[in-house]
Amino acid sequence: MSSRSAIEKSFNVEGLNIAAKLWGDDSGFPVIALHGWLDNAASFDVLAEQLPSLQILALDLPGHGLSDHKPPSGDYAIWDDLRCIVSVADQMGWQEFSLLGHSRGAIIAALLSAATPERIRHLICLDGLLPPPETATNFPAQMAKYLKDYTQTSRSRGDKGHADFDAAVTARCKATSMAPVAAALIVARGSVQADDGRYYWRSDKRLKLASPVKLSLEQLQAAIDAIAAPAMLILAKQGFGEWLATLPVNIGSRFSVREIDGHHHCHMEGQSSQIAAWIMEFLYSGSG
Repeated sequence: MSSRSAIEKSFNVEGLNIAAKLWGDDSGFPVIALHGWLDNAASFDVLAEQLPSLQILALDLPGHGLSDHKPPSGDYAIWDDLRCIVSVADQMGWQEFSLLGHSRGAIIAALLSAATPERIRHLICLDGLLPPPETATNFPAQMAKYLKDYTQTSRSRGDKGHADFDAAVTARCKATSMAPVAAALIVARGSVQADDGRYYWRSDKRLKLASPVKLSLEQLQAAIDAIAAPAMLILAKQGFGEWLATLPVNIGSRFSVREIDGHHHCHMEGQSSQIAAWIMEFLYSGSG
């Protein structure tokens, strides 16, 4: 694999520092890459090295990686990240760009593609597309869970950390099935060694709390229907692929769909070369 170095970038978005990794220069196809839940910009280290004609800006979304946490009054409702991405794109001077999202980042990418179709040239979703739909009748219960979570968390203590870096990698692999070499990339950017020598997660613990509202099936279908850009969904057969295929949402007219053997983070593992090849074919074929 060729070596392709990234530079660190920083953006001020609504008073928060948003960190990012940038591969490539202005000659490349502009792509904003969005990582999954509790991951960070390092999620795209392996893919970016194999996409040399692209200018890839991988964000640490708020509360993740090297980016700031939301203020005490904030929360991590998924649609709030859309404002952050638009602000970063504006600061880059990118009126049009493509989106590459993994897992939660793929959901955000799909929502942004629906909300700003005039700005999105291509949408690529890696083993993620939509959250589980919520029934309208469950709205009060969801609000109650949100309130309970935030009340309890304000009283709870922080994490206990891990004895060393390898222990943090092992914990990450245990939480999500992934290769240690891939987990090490996430842990290196997503943890910090404190004065006591232990490794602690940088991510905001409030990312694990309930959202105040979840989207209904009708809202999710409307989002899919509003996407105008050519779109591709890559499903990991041992990841979320089987579950995503059961969602009662019609995506057939909007997305080309590919399947690959591998786990949820296979874009960071041995399948990355095939995924990179599919991305290049999709971007340069004109329609995907």
